[in-house]
Amino acid sequence: MPEQTLIALEFPELLRAVQHYAVSALGRNLLGSLKPLTDLPQIQAKFQEIRQLQELECREGLLPLTDFPDLSGWLAKATVPGSLWPPEAFNELLSVLRLAKQVRDHLSLGGDGAPHLAALAGNLQDLSSLKQAVHQCISPHNFILDQASAPLAAVRRDLARTRERLNRQIKQTFFGPQHQEAIQSPTISQRHGRYVIPLKADHKGAIPGIIHDQSQTRATLYLEPLAIVEQNNALNLLSNQEKREEEAVLKRLTDMVRGHLEDIRQSLAGLAELDALQAKVRFAQDFKAREPIWRSRGGVDFRQARHPLLARRHLEQPQAAPVVPVDLTLTEEQRFLIISGANAGGKTVALKTLGVLTLMVQSGLPVPVAEGSSFAPFAQIFADIGDPQDLNKDLSTFSAHLKRALTMLAAPLGRTLILLDELGTATDPTEGGALALALLQAFYRRGAYGAVTTHLPLLKNFAQKTDGFVNVAVVFDEETRRPTYRLAYGVAGASNALKIARQLGLSAEILEQAESYLDREELKAYRLLMEVEAAQQYLAHKEAELAERAAQLDLKDQEFETQRQDLEAERRRLKSEIKQLAQARIKEAEGEFKEILKRLEKGQESWGKLRQEFSERQAQLLQDLTPQLAVAPAALPAYRPGEKVFLPALGLTGEVLDSHRRDGRLEVRVRQVKLRISPEEVAPAGSAGGRAEPAYRPSLVLPPERLPRLNVVGLRVDEALPLVDRLLDQAALHGQEKVDIIHGVGTGKLKRAVWDHLKHHTLVKALHGDDNPGVTVVDLKE
Repeated sequence: MPEQTLIALEFPELLRAVQHYAVSALGRNLLGSLKPLTDLPQIQAKFQEIRQLQELECREGLLPLTDFPDLSGWLAKATVPGSLWPPEAFNELLSVLRLAKQVRDHLSLGGDGAPHLAALAGNLQDLSSLKQAVHQCISPHNFILDQASAPLAAVRRDLARTRERLNRQIKQTFFGPQHQEAIQSPTISQRHGRYVIPLKADHKGAIPGIIHDQSQTRATLYLEPLAIVEQNNALNLLSNQEKREEEAVLKRLTDMVRGHLEDIRQSLAGLAELDALQAKVRFAQDFKAREPIWRSRGGVDFRQARHPLLARRHLEQPQAAPVVPVDLTLTEEQRFLIISGANAGGKTVALKTLGVLTLMVQSGLPVPVAEGSSFAPFAQIFADIGDPQDLNKDLSTFSAHLKRALTMLAAPLGRTLILLDELGTATDPTEGGALALALLQAFYRRGAYGAVTTHLPLLKNFAQKTDGFVNVAVVFDEETRRPTYRLAYGVAGASNALKIARQLGLSAEILEQAESYLDREELKAYRLLMEVEAAQQYLAHKEAELAERAAQLDLKDQEFETQRQDLEAERRRLKSEIKQLAQARIKEAEGEFKEILKRLEKGQESWGKLRQEFSERQAQLLQDLTPQLAVAPAALPAYRPGEKVFLPALGLTGEVLDSHRRDGRLEVRVRQVKLRISPEEVAPAGSAGGRAEPAYRPSLVLPPERLPRLNVVGLRVDEALPLVDRLLDQAALHGQEKVDIIHGVGTGKLKRAVWDHLKHHTLVKALHGDDNPGVTVVDLKE
């Protein structure tokens, strides 16, 4: 594509908007170098990469891609034999290799369904042996580790011992009482790689040695005593040996890197490409951009298209006016749009939108258009927008426009997109219009597609009568006298020069004079044309509104149908799931019942206990199979000891004794009986959920045959007595005076145990068993 076309359509600025989403410099560089492609399979492959990454991130989460260093400079240095990298270069390499492995592992989750991502993942090299070697030799803080080599570890041990001996000698020899007056402070310093001591300047010569430096105040001399010169020499020799060993380690690692230069470059390129791909996905999310439908034949159908740079401005400044979407359609039957209408009405924006979206699609970038938009790529794109006047080449505006038109004609056109702004201007309108019309027909005959903006009536009239050309007007709101920035197809737009001049405040006198220069018939025709065009634009605008509303209704219908299908599918799924759960629970209960029968047959447990367990399992099964309404739990009040509470199940009021039990239950005293119950089983006394206990409660006297009774026949003593206590508690709470306990006759052991237990019970007044030896009647205390 011509560079001038890319600049005229602000494509570099668009790429900078996409670069904003990249996390690395290499990714941004790759996006900045994007150029439009012309081969449809290549373009489709770019969009397939985007689609596969979107699907992978929806399924497995975001790509774990973060900023990574550009190793290009280090890699160039490594190509020189004998060169060596500094430690920080190896840590940058490690960060790249680690990131490459993380990203490759994430991409592998795509499986066979993401072949393009798998191909990109193949560029990310592991190089585990190189990573291990670097990790063993270089610390995260760019320090060469002792374990990097045995000679390095040995020389560092010698260095440590030598430094220790030297420090000890200095402290013992020069920081003692004999030199206290001469020493500025008992500190050891280094100058020029040698250990020195601070000597007061007025005690120069007190200690024989070499002066290496002095303080800024000249009050302190930094002296290397002669007594430690040899030790300093030995220390310097060891330091030099350490540097040589470190260089040997760095050289060995650099040689290893040199053997993997191509693999490292490939990994860097793969990460950069994935960064650029991820940026395209993020751009598509923010700009509501998508891949168009690919057309087998020529043409463009961008529905509800928005200029991406205007959309970016609205994203950055939400208070700015929203972008008005436009429909841009080129077909084989209507290959050229003749866009006309008032100045500042959106003609040039529509032209640029068509051009920049075309460049985006052919560069593999999603475009901000509505669903259903379609596109076929062009072999070339030419744009002549703005004032191309070139004073350096003595070209006027008209000459520059004409020269560019000649360049377009000289190119092999075919499936070419031609975008021309204000065609035929900057010269005599009659001759300019004629020339513009001839150029348009020449472009059309050579198979090109395109769009032009114009104010020339000749072009508008031509488009109205000629197949292959269509008038498109920028709609002007007659009520507000402002442009709507919408496009109306099949309508020629009026320039409205006099009307706009009146709105901008031009005096009525000048306007009347301007109108006087128009021929009366021309003026009458002009005003009639304005009315007709206004009516056409209004109708086109209303048709567009109706079409938009119809589309919205269709979309709502589709949404409702989709929701209905989803709900029906969910209902069937839940029904099937509940049925499966119920069958599984019934099968489980059958196993439980069979187990109880086996235990009964073996006679290992009493029949009474097994009967109770069987009944409990039956009740639990019924409860499990009974649908429960999901009710949001209400917030429970906090109860304090001494607080009165109401027990709805008993219809009685009690007093809280303990509210901080480990099991979360409350201990409540009701009529001298202590109960442990859950907080949700009580309500505050006197609240809407509860009521106070009545002051007078008549005693309930039942005939003997209707007394509350408990059957403990068949139970062991340790099983029966807790049930007896529970019966007495409940009877006392309900104001009963007597209860029956059926224990049978048998050996008499169970009866004796029950009597012994009840004789000392606090709630028992008297026991009777004369009428029926198998039943004990218990009189309760009031």
